[in-house]
Amino acid sequence: MKVLGVIPSRYAAQRFPGKPLAVINGKPMVQWVYEAARKALPRVVVATDDKRIMDFIEGLGGEAILTSPSCRSGTDRVAETARKMKADLYLNIQGDEPLMSSRTVKKVLALHKDRSVVMGTAATALDPAQWKNPDVVKVLTDRTGCAIYFSRAALPFLRDGGGFPTTESTVLQKHLGIYSYRSDFLKRFVKWPPSFLETAEKLEQLRALENGVRIRVAATPDDSVGVDRPEDAENVGKILMKRGGR
Repeated sequence: MKVLGVIPSRYAAQRFPGKPLAVINGKPMVQWVYEAARKALPRVVVATDDKRIMDFIEGLGGEAILTSPSCRSGTDRVAETARKMKADLYLNIQGDEPLMSSRTVKKVLALHKDRSVVMGTAATALDPAQWKNPDVVKVLTDRTGCAIYFSRAALPFLRDGGGFPTTESTVLQKHLGIYSYRSDFLKRFVKWPPSFLETAEKLEQLRALENGVRIRVAATPDDSVGVDRPEDAENVGKILMKRGGR
């Protein structure tokens, strides 16, 4: 099976323009993501809307491709890349998750040993303090490890009140910024119009659920943090210091 890792990296982010090249502990953010992905996958390409990012990655000896600035989502950017670079399986490693581990990437890749899996992602244990944080996406899974729902809201709603729900199973988890798609499914996915739930929650994976697709979720012990604002980058820098990442 031919596998291609794609890192969508958009320069013109509204809340944090130029964030892929924002330096965190001595390295631009996109470099942290790229290096983790390369440890896990045989080939990785950065798909970007800006030549500055492409030039930086190529300067590292890496591979990058210019994609349309009109791409609405990371998946659209991966799909554009897929039209130029053929593979059987594409992994979308989001370019604003500098804490993404190579172990997590490998766990998502391993989901596709089961040929029935057309789309995968990853999740880790949810910190109870983050249960109501809208910046942290939660995922509920069924007993087979497939996603039931993703939300920025506190899942599930407790009708009788109370705090963070405790359970012996691991159905309530924090979603991480990585997806995998079999080639044929990716082509179908991007042809579907944005769905109601996707638009409401601003979570593109809900388009798949609304169209009846089962998303298999890989459990990982490694947390990751999305960078949306400059203060998020500062927080990630502190975490990397604790991990020994300068």
